[in-house]
Amino acid sequence: MSRAFALDAYIGLWMFGVLFGVLEAMVVIYLRALLGVQGPELFPLTALLSAQPAHPLRYEVYRELATLLALLPIAYLASGRWGYRGLAYLLVFGVWDLSYYAALKALINWPPSLLTYDVLFLMPTVSVAPVLCPLLVALTLVVGVSAYLLLAATRMPRSPSVLQWLLMALGLVTMSIAFTANSQHLSKGGLPPQFPWWLFLVGYGLAAGGALAFLIEYYQTSKRRFS
Repeated sequence: MSRAFALDAYIGLWMFGVLFGVLEAMVVIYLRALLGVQGPELFPLTALLSAQPAHPLRYEVYRELATLLALLPIAYLASGRWGYRGLAYLLVFGVWDLSYYAALKALINWPPSLLTYDVLFLMPTVSVAPVLCPLLVALTLVVGVSAYLLLAATRMPRSPSVLQWLLMALGLVTMSIAFTANSQHLSKGGLPPQFPWWLFLVGYGLAAGGALAFLIEYYQTSKRRFS
């Protein structure tokens, strides 16, 4: 790893992400038991909306926000440079997501299929997609960040070009639209009639393509070790 991002920090992010993912899985398992959830849906909104006397959906949003914010101090401590802190957040987010689904599969054999729907986020609106989608995004984040850090060990730090940033941003927005396309249908108590795979794949292709183009250019730059 580069001097700005030490190997022990990288390993620490992996350890935190794995443990945090397992903890998140346990929380969801407890929620399923408390709400009496059965069947292929991991966390159906209908169970939350009908729960009495409280309205647990609001508290679930708070928990979700706290989970995302909890990753910030870990990323901040990973490096003294803001760019690397951003990479640290993406890395630990990806590891967390992968370990979350791995723990659920190991503990309750969920999901039964990679095409099983899951509620990804509740804010700013409901996001839902087959499990394959968040797994693909998380894996790409982990591999992409790790590849950059490996290259940065022998090269000067470098940022993506404006075009590459635009491709990644446009891809992220497009995938977000795909995830939220059926939010109203889900909130009324049913699974989405059909996931917009074409929209997700276009968004993923744009984001991954922009990142891959940057990594290829970075790989082709002259090696220059830090003194």
